[in-house]
Amino acid sequence: MPLRSLIIACLAAACVLPARAQSAPPVVPVIDSAATWRALADLAADSMEGRRMGTRGNAAARAYLVRRLTQAGVAPLVPGYVQHFDVVWRDTSVRDGVNVLGIVPGADTTRAIVVSAHFDHLGVRNGQIYNGTDDNASGTAAALALAEWYAGHPPRHSIIFAFFDGEEADLRGSRAFVESPPVPLRRIAANVNLDMVARLDRNELYAAGATPYPFFRPLLRATARVAPVRLRMGHDLSKPDGVDNWIGQSDQAAFHAKGIPFVYFGVEDHADYHRTTDDVGRVDAGRFIAAVRTIAAFVHRLDQSLDTVVPPRRGR
Repeated sequence: MPLRSLIIACLAAACVLPARAQSAPPVVPVIDSAATWRALADLAADSMEGRRMGTRGNAAARAYLVRRLTQAGVAPLVPGYVQHFDVVWRDTSVRDGVNVLGIVPGADTTRAIVVSAHFDHLGVRNGQIYNGTDDNASGTAAALALAEWYAGHPPRHSIIFAFFDGEEADLRGSRAFVESPPVPLRRIAANVNLDMVARLDRNELYAAGATPYPFFRPLLRATARVAPVRLRMGHDLSKPDGVDNWIGQSDQAAFHAKGIPFVYFGVEDHADYHRTTDDVGRVDAGRFIAAVRTIAAFVHRLDQSLDTVVPPRRGR
């Protein structure tokens, strides 16, 4: 049976793959800082033309992700790694949205973690390129770094790496994923979403999600104690004006709507948010890599303790 068919069958039937890593001790992820920075710069380059959904630049970014996943040995979750979905645009034209989906099977395939990031941005407007370095080449590069590391160090539980299109168009890619899931939703134990993780201007990284899902709080606190950045919890409390509530502001919202617990890593808005000045030159490389390492440490803790921390889900 082909690898992809075996993975999907196991996720659907709750079987266990013969594991390469069952007897090996857990290894904390080691992030390749040079490769991660290169991915950030590549995805935010002018040649990607701002990566707007349905554009040539978006297709170039998608091809880049597929190439890197293939080279790393990350298995495709869907044929060719791509999940297409139609989007009716404002002028009633139909655009082709495309998610990029890979998977690293774990020793236990009964439950999976989805690590996600949206790779689209605003594109070109009035002749100016919106490169979207922080939003969200940063989260994309971070998720790619994790995918490449786990491909050589199989996790305890399967990890799906989802690079979503159309986040800037009302979360279309993540909504398409949960509405037509490549694996049964009941097998998805948690979502870790990465959106804007490069601009740590105050050396702060936020993790939202522990208020609606308090079982994440001990894992986040343990991560914060040894993190190379200041990891703070918040932005997940409802307020009258909704300004401080990030729950609905990125792709974790699609998972939350289906009852799938999430942790969302990001930074607060800065002066370059959704501006042409959101460029690589505004990023402190050391703090960005430190943020990626912090996220990797949390994903590792979540993977290792998933069965005792996150309650199993019911339904389809």
